[in-house]
Amino acid sequence: MIKRTFNISHLFAGFSAVLVGYSSSVFIIIQAATSAGASSAQIGSWLLTLGIATGLTTIIFSWFYKAPILTAWSTPGAVILVSGATQYGLPVVIGAFVVSAVLIILTGLITPLSRILEKIPAQLATAMLGAILLPFCLKAFTPLMDNPVIFLSMFASFFIGKRCFPRYSMVLLLTAGIICAVMTGAFTDQEIILSVAQPAWVTPEFDLWAMINLSIPLYVITMLSQNLPGIVMIRSYQYETPVKPLLIGTGLANLLAAPFGGFSVNLAAISAAICMNEEVDPDKTVRYRAAIWAGIFYLIAGLFATTLVDIFLFLPGGITDILAGLALLGTLQMCLQTAFEKEKFRESALLTFLLTMSGVTLLGIGSTLWGLLAGLIHIQLTKNTLKIKITAKKAKEIKR
Repeated sequence: MIKRTFNISHLFAGFSAVLVGYSSSVFIIIQAATSAGASSAQIGSWLLTLGIATGLTTIIFSWFYKAPILTAWSTPGAVILVSGATQYGLPVVIGAFVVSAVLIILTGLITPLSRILEKIPAQLATAMLGAILLPFCLKAFTPLMDNPVIFLSMFASFFIGKRCFPRYSMVLLLTAGIICAVMTGAFTDQEIILSVAQPAWVTPEFDLWAMINLSIPLYVITMLSQNLPGIVMIRSYQYETPVKPLLIGTGLANLLAAPFGGFSVNLAAISAAICMNEEVDPDKTVRYRAAIWAGIFYLIAGLFATTLVDIFLFLPGGITDILAGLALLGTLQMCLQTAFEKEKFRESALLTFLLTMSGVTLLGIGSTLWGLLAGLIHIQLTKNTLKIKITAKKAKEIKR
């Protein structure tokens, strides 16, 4: 029985999915929590909660539907928090998480909500996200002036990883970053202890402007960059899992996790493919076991989140900037490519990109929403202008 149920490739695929997810985003989550005003213990609570929430939802969904349903957190959502949470206190930020979770639950319950989201052109959503990511990617190159050796070492490891081991390029970059930190003496006077993280409750406070500037962008980005692609990924491997329970389930998990720092719980997209392809198992009906292993590794990583936090907080600022910037490089490339790929959306996407990146605040609303709104208005005006031109042309032809 054990031989039939246990497969080393399932375990390795599950471990790889979690390793790729953590190595490419954990330092961004730490930056997001720091921007929100979280203490070291509270940052540990964020990672503990995310690990437990994603671990349990991954295990439950995969076991119940007998399909590899991998959940995760929204790295783009964490990036929004890094830039947008600084003006609010931690309780208000937590309140924004609660509102975002409720919106995701409502999307699962009310079909028209998901249809409205699907009508937002991907070009505008990716332009908005690209504008948020660009400053982080640019910041990755600033250490070149102060620490050229560290920068060149890490950049070389990243480049080699991309060419030779694309799936594990971030693992190689992270390893190079820690080696550079050790070589510069970053851990000399620091004591890193393996300890179990503790949950830290923060009572949510609700603020209208935080809902507008944090909750809505977090909700939109989570749905468009995580949940919808996650659903497409599941369908592309011919798993007919119902969508509504997944949205409601991840939304409820997000709601329960929010007071402890769980800013998002959503379907995984890219890392999910690691547990879905034929390399995991020729028999697609048992690949869900790889996702269950991923859930177990999520739980383990969450329990020892405090140790992870200590390691990353001890890293010099230049190294963390390089890690965050290069980790987001692939996502930025995808965003820019999608945003400006189709000619009819280019001008609207450019407006969204520039306005989002400007950082302007008007009527208490941040540039993220203004950018998206400007793009949508421009598309509508362009459509109306085109209709008027077509009508005028037809009228001239009739007169002739």
